Amino acid sequence: MATQQQFRFEDLKESLVNRVGLPEDAVKDDPNATFEDMGLDSLAFVEIQLAVQQQYGFTIPDEDAQEIQTVQDAIDYTNRRLAEQG
Repeated sequence: MATQQQFRFEDLKESLVNRVGLPEDAVKDDPNATFEDMGLDSLAFVEIQLAVQQQYGFTIPDEDAQEIQTVQDAIDYTNRRLAEQG
């Protein structure tokens, strides 16, 4: 039986640093930190969407993306979608 993949803060941080180019010290390990707090604009957030979609194989509808405001929102959403994939 395959173990379900989990999306963790480290995965999010890797995308923020490697895909978006955010300085590592700007990525806050705080579930309530918003992407805006980290200095991300909407274009950078689209880049994160694309990275997650490519890596995990599901699309993130724009209406869902608008609801993702914090680090915890992103982690919870991605894990929920991974669970739906089975």
